[in-house]
Amino acid sequence: MNRSCAAPTARLEWRKCYEYFQRLPFKCRFPGYFTLTKEWLENLQCHNYTLGTKYVGFTTGGRNAERWEFPHVALIGYGSDVDSAQWLCGGSVISERYILTAAHCTSTRVLGKISFAALGLLRRSDPKEYWKIYRIKKIIVHPQYKAPSKYHDIALLETETEIAFGNDLLPACLDTGTQWKVVAGASGWGRLGHRQALADTLQVVDLEEFNETECSFIFPPHRHLNRGYDHNTQMCYGSKFEVVDTCEGDSGGPLQGHSSKCLYTIVGVTSYGKDCGILGSAGMYTRVSHYVPWIESIVWPEETEARRNRLGLQQIFN
Repeated sequence: MNRSCAAPTARLEWRKCYEYFQRLPFKCRFPGYFTLTKEWLENLQCHNYTLGTKYVGFTTGGRNAERWEFPHVALIGYGSDVDSAQWLCGGSVISERYILTAAHCTSTRVLGKISFAALGLLRRSDPKEYWKIYRIKKIIVHPQYKAPSKYHDIALLETETEIAFGNDLLPACLDTGTQWKVVAGASGWGRLGHRQALADTLQVVDLEEFNETECSFIFPPHRHLNRGYDHNTQMCYGSKFEVVDTCEGDSGGPLQGHSSKCLYTIVGVTSYGKDCGILGSAGMYTRVSHYVPWIESIVWPEETEARRNRLGLQQIFN
């Protein structure tokens, strides 16, 4: 299946992704043009990495990301003042005004609601001039999410001002439900292990998809998951042979596949897990493809309504 954002499809989200690709101020080249070996040519003009070697872990057991490797990843902040904000969740830029995250990230008991999104950075310790900070204007939680339940754990953040795309800041595509690879990558600034410190540098890993039976065993019914694992709206990824996992602080961040050309595709949103770093365990992710119609209706409402009107006319005259 060709997952390239450089080819339009019937799905609105993929057409928008193609539009973003067409508007890039630079053009991508052949695979490997921009590599992890830091052979960065022509002023680092392409975000297409050579990922032939398997990632060695994630936040728990991970490797450091390269600068610009994940230009869609956001760090989410809480508090009234940006200088004292607490940065505790992740997210993904999906358009000029919207960031995708987890519903349970949208507010905390102590710090209140999300206030800021920091984009374009690699390290928490980066100088502030590297931080492209956007104030959050509106938080849209999925209408079926009921805290502290783990179902429908997905939300959208609208920024006060339009996000300026550039070399270090690009949107990601959304998975629309076609067959994905059994391996997807996760990224975040979460804890480096159970009860360990938050990562300073963005961490990355490849994780394996567990099947429905395995996920149901790992996530049986309990008070926050009363129906148990729901394969239609959730997915679980981890490793059966390595100690790799997402961890506390990674919530809301992306589980992604690497599209050809410059853009990534968001497959899942980091939602929930047990103690991180346990061999054979997995984390739970909200299945993005299930929520694409809801996302489209908010992020691109005029085009969604126009499409509905066209479909309505077709039904009348057919």
